[in-house]
Amino acid sequence: MIRPRLWLSPVGYPAHHEYVRRYWTAAIGAGAVADLLRVMQAARRKKSIRRPVNIPALVRSGLVVGHEDTLWVRSTVPPVPIELLSRLTPALRQELTQLDR
Repeated sequence: MIRPRLWLSPVGYPAHHEYVRRYWTAAIGAGAVADLLRVMQAARRKKSIRRPVNIPALVRSGLVVGHEDTLWVRSTVPPVPIELLSRLTPALRQELTQLDR
């Protein structure tokens, strides 16, 4: 079991924003995004949960930080970092460049 805690992040998108589902799912996968949403919800409710399978992907992408049995999760989801953009289809990358204008 882990104890998710909120890491207040002023910049980013709410967990259920279309940006998260569209671009983060393409960058890290649907399972990782689903785990992220579960961890965020547990942190808001201050509930312990079983360790999600996709924690390594969430850590690598900077969405969570783990320390022993505590998992810090961002309160909002940041824009997809440059190093993950290559995982998106060309069409999704073009959409993102349109959003940044």
